[in-house]
Amino acid sequence: MFDEYWADDVEDPDWRKQMEINMEHNGSFKVSSDPILYGVGQITLDYWIHTKINPEDLSETLSFIQKHYRQAYDQVLDGVFSAYKNSPNWDVWVDDAKKFLRIDFAQKEELHAYIGIPIVDLAFYNGKSFWGLTFPDGTNKLSFEHGFCTVFEQEKLLILADSDFPHILQWLDYYYTDGNMLAIPVH
Repeated sequence: MFDEYWADDVEDPDWRKQMEINMEHNGSFKVSSDPILYGVGQITLDYWIHTKINPEDLSETLSFIQKHYRQAYDQVLDGVFSAYKNSPNWDVWVDDAKKFLRIDFAQKEELHAYIGIPIVDLAFYNGKSFWGLTFPDGTNKLSFEHGFCTVFEQEKLLILADSDFPHILQWLDYYYTDGNMLAIPVH
């Protein structure tokens, strides 16, 4: 599936080495947001860079995300809503009740209050850029031990998984086919 990105797939030692880069390279930037969901038309998101990147590629990718964040977030809500509905074991932490409860969401937008503000993840390899939105535990109230993450190529949501961005990219073929919550069958 992903041979066009790297010839040796997940066994590529350079890819693995790039994913082990120190995570000190980070920053923040503003994106357009849905004022109905966020209460404002623009929010600031933190980002983490997981591989080496030249400044031009970084600027281009951040600009792309700024322009497409609302559509990408809408895809995330679609994916999480579908996966939640099809996974009866998922619950939501309800602060007032001080416990996890199953909530029957009628619309995907209702999930917004429970998934938190994402962190943007960036990785570059063989001239391709991958980016993701990570919803870590702490701000994310869904019953995932470590939160969940998405992976995009351009505006296309490829993967929704309960793992972290570098791990997903290291095992991209597995997560795309077997570990992808976007592919959870309807019960």
